[in-house]
Amino acid sequence: MRFKIHFQLSGQRQWMPLNNQYPISAWIYKILNAADEEFAKLLHDIGYQLETGKTFKLFTFSRLEFPRNTIRIKPGSDRMEVWARNAFIIVSFHLPQTAEKFITGLFKDQHAFIGDKISGVQMHVESIEVIKTDFPDCEKLQFKTITPLVLGISKEEFKNEQYTQPLDSEYKEVFIKSLLDKHQAILQTGFEPTSIDFKIIKLYTKTAMQTIKAFTPAETKVKGYYFDFELKAPKSILELGFNAGFGNMSSLGFGYTEIIYSEYERASKN
Repeated sequence: MRFKIHFQLSGQRQWMPLNNQYPISAWIYKILNAADEEFAKLLHDIGYQLETGKTFKLFTFSRLEFPRNTIRIKPGSDRMEVWARNAFIIVSFHLPQTAEKFITGLFKDQHAFIGDKISGVQMHVESIEVIKTDFPDCEKLQFKTITPLVLGISKEEFKNEQYTQPLDSEYKEVFIKSLLDKHQAILQTGFEPTSIDFKIIKLYTKTAMQTIKAFTPAETKVKGYYFDFELKAPKSILELGFNAGFGNMSSLGFGYTEIIYSEYERASKN
């Protein structure tokens, strides 16, 4: 379930951090948390509950998009200048279709400040558009990462998780495990790893480093990668990854993808 949120801006020049995924995620959480009890009741009424009780991590989002020639990145800095009058972002939820009107109502007429302690941009939600996804009825699809995909792995010799790279030997195994763990936690049904196959079909040289919780004691740098990949899996797993994001930290805007429909259409004709 995807929503295209259209924002209205003043058109005046404002400065915004390039590290904006965390502020966007925090804004989405704020909207959802304000309706915590009501939303939890909705999920209960339609028979959809998480074993862990963590209801609001079933989402990811695209980049914040501005019209051409309305932004400028300041050389050698972590800031971008914005003078746009409008912008949009696509937020993707793994929720039943019955939640569509509820989610739309939550974001209607909301205000957002996307920024940090130094600077940010004020925006107002102008409209919300529901994006109807024609999800193919198949068990093999190709996806393009629109936001960087992040995968972490725990190793005894390191205190914190280490980020894996697409060319690492364990990357496929970690990707599949991440997807299966998410499926198990959310849908409470499991699949064997052998029922899934993953392969990268195009790796882009572009990588992305985002600073999470910038200018705070909890500041963390996260590195992700862009690539196209083919995934063979039960349809429920394909839909979960598409809706809630692939990899780790999806609710921070990592692992948002689009389906490469041309490949699906070509395969369906054969």
